[in-house]
Amino acid sequence: MIFMDPTSDLGFKKLFANIAHKEILISFLNSVLGRAEGDKIIDTVLNDPSNLPDSIKAKTSIVDVRCTDQKNHQYIIEMQVDSQMHYAARAQYYSSIVLSRQLAKKERYEDLVPVIFVGVLDFTLFSGNSHYLSHHFILDKETYAHELKHLEFHFIELTKFNKEVDEYSAIVDKWIYFLKHAASLQKIPATLKDPEIKEAFDILEQGNWSKAELEAYDRHLDDIRSYHGQMDYAYDKGKIKGKIEVAQRLLQLNTLDNSAIAEITELTVEQIEELKNKQNSNKTD
Repeated sequence: MIFMDPTSDLGFKKLFANIAHKEILISFLNSVLGRAEGDKIIDTVLNDPSNLPDSIKAKTSIVDVRCTDQKNHQYIIEMQVDSQMHYAARAQYYSSIVLSRQLAKKERYEDLVPVIFVGVLDFTLFSGNSHYLSHHFILDKETYAHELKHLEFHFIELTKFNKEVDEYSAIVDKWIYFLKHAASLQKIPATLKDPEIKEAFDILEQGNWSKAELEAYDRHLDDIRSYHGQMDYAYDKGKIKGKIEVAQRLLQLNTLDNSAIAEITELTVEQIEELKNKQNSNKTD
């Protein structure tokens, strides 16, 4: 069996923005949020699954799913693949916008309902700890009382999750293992036979996708590869430019021979000689 990548925009959308399989979303949210019996989400309504992109060019590797539970709490579930320096600030800003837009003209503050942000990240966001699942609330500094309840944030950092498939039993760890490893598996591990996770594997199995969906998935992967190719090219070009600038400064100092400058900058002796000839030519012009 070949499984699509659940961290891709299309795979994530297929799993969590699919009204026909909302049990998957419910199980995922209950496990990540640690909802105990009596407080579990038992139903969700997808608010706007149609606004999700099919191309990395449309919204760089971010896909978000918004839903509402029976208590009318709003949830934002995002998958972010590429590292983003200010992602935590973005999550707070975006959630605040969703909160602020709840009230119509004649509605009051008591009509506001909590906005709960869940970010699944394929990069390290918080370097100060090793926890792959973190929960963030607004608490009183002295008493830790949770009085400001309208915004909360939960982050899954896949890069920090290093458990093997036989090292866990909690459903949340099973979901995180699934998100991180499903695309590299050829069969469903025996420990991942929970009904919702088994259903998630079935959804991602390539044989269950239509021709149009497979073509869209291939285009999406091509977009990602092209994007990263462009970034790599830009990085390499900038790196070479930096080496040239260092070599030019060293040549101006006139304290090292060409071989030494080549060793320091990792350029060739021929490149150093060419730079030196250009500098001498500019001096005579």
